[in-house]
Amino acid sequence: MNLKNIITTICSLLFFMIGVDKFLSFLEPPCSLETTIAPMVWKAFGVLQIAAGILIWHPKTKRFVAGFFFVFMLIFSIYHLIQNTYDIGGSASMAVLLGLLVWNPSIISGKNKAV
Repeated sequence: MNLKNIITTICSLLFFMIGVDKFLSFLEPPCSLETTIAPMVWKAFGVLQIAAGILIWHPKTKRFVAGFFFVFMLIFSIYHLIQNTYDIGGSASMAVLLGLLVWNPSIISGKNKAV
């Protein structure tokens, strides 16, 4: 298993976990923005995240999903900071992982360059 597949697996599991949490609220502590976002929008985010957990495995959609949610996670990290909440660890770390999938340097894709 190469590094790209490991990162994809981690992102997929995180997408499922945070997507399902939008419906069942099992993560502790809960997201500090949960009460400030309309419930229908909150659940729509959950559906998008669950779908992303599936679509990130398809080669044709992987970079699109990773790129879209890279921007999505950055925006919500910034929104957290603007709202004076600092529970951005999950979104910031996921943005880094998704950024690696979008950027896809040779070490991630498993291609070795001769020196």
